[in-house]
Amino acid sequence: MTAPKGVTRRRFVQASVALAGMAAASKLHSAQEPAGEGLFDVHLHLSQAWYGADHGPIDARQLLAWMDAHDVAHAAVLPLVSPEAFWYPVTTEFVLSETRAHRDRLFPFCAVDPRTLATHLPQRKDVVDLLKRYQDAGAVGFGEHKPNLPIDDPLNMRLYEACSDVGLPLLFHLDNLANVDEPGLPGLARALAAFPDLTFIGHGKGWWASISGGLTKADLHVGYPRGAVISGGAVDQLMDRYPNIYGDLSSSGAHALTRAPAFGRDFIRRRADRLLFGTDYYDLTQQAFPQFSLFDELEVDPDVRRKIGGANARRLLG
Repeated sequence: MTAPKGVTRRRFVQASVALAGMAAASKLHSAQEPAGEGLFDVHLHLSQAWYGADHGPIDARQLLAWMDAHDVAHAAVLPLVSPEAFWYPVTTEFVLSETRAHRDRLFPFCAVDPRTLATHLPQRKDVVDLLKRYQDAGAVGFGEHKPNLPIDDPLNMRLYEACSDVGLPLLFHLDNLANVDEPGLPGLARALAAFPDLTFIGHGKGWWASISGGLTKADLHVGYPRGAVISGGAVDQLMDRYPNIYGDLSSSGAHALTRAPAFGRDFIRRRADRLLFGTDYYDLTQQAFPQFSLFDELEVDPDVRRKIGGANARRLLG
């Protein structure tokens, strides 16, 4: 094949390979779509032009094409506003604008860096008013929340309070660089107890490492821990104690449940009402998404697939 005029051969080859992969993925994954309204990916991202030709941009049209190729019916689209979160800010305004014409399938989240509450949003009413404006513009959740602060930092806690007031579920990333906590996740426990009406959705290396007990501080920043899962993990303990904590299976989530398949099989069944399907797609070069084979690998029954694949997200996000 010859590259179209104005398109470099390298870019043309990349696009051709990606489309071929999407077609193959569509055939592979079509049998995995749970019954009902189809997969709901709770964790996708858009990116702007300056991300670089090899990685992006990813606009709404491209995101929908990727979703179609992977049999994803609906998706939450998450901004990234904290300086630690991405190579550059992906603003709430950009996400709201890009998704506006596709709200039948793309559901925007909003985000505010909590450090703004120390400067430009000093009062509770200021934060609530901003979140309500985002909500009125279509936002159905808050996140990806990813600041380099303790997860129970006073600024974070003020932000959680506003999200609870407005009724926006909050999806957070937790590791040793974002929403920092200690082994056992005591800071997260304090946040969950303080805001019982706020739905928290856990994501990231530190969150998913915490399915296991016996962790050190360094373990909260290991991308894909291997080996047996030791009893006493914080994730199970928190889910037992707090009905407002959920888990996002994107990124390290699928790896966490397949590191010890017997544990993963039991966990995904026990926590079927509290887990959400997601991939964390944000880059054109991404190829592997183990979330699509997770249900088959762990021999998950149809009712659990339905809940995790979409029903839970639709219930939480309306």
